[in-house]
Amino acid sequence: MVSIFIFISFFISAILSILTFIQTKNKWVALLIAFCWNSVFLVGSTLIYYLCNEEAKLFGLGHTSIYVLPLFIPIISWIDFFIIELIRKYNKNVDSN
Repeated sequence: MVSIFIFISFFISAILSILTFIQTKNKWVALLIAFCWNSVFLVGSTLIYYLCNEEAKLFGLGHTSIYVLPLFIPIISWIDFFIIELIRKYNKNVDSN
């Protein structure tokens, strides 16, 4: 279940960052949007999963795998950074910082 949330967050943040980079031609704005999406989605899904899971309420987050979701925010953002760099490298029409 946790890996599905991570994959959805990565997939949507990659699409958002690519589209934003193509429109604005600024990689930092694209990375900011990807980071904000990852933060909202992964922290929100952690909270919702925590509220629905009785085991997590009784024993805490350490006994479940929910605590991994917020830890993937910088990892997914870092991967998005490399995706944007590849797009910037291979797309000669986009000149950005």
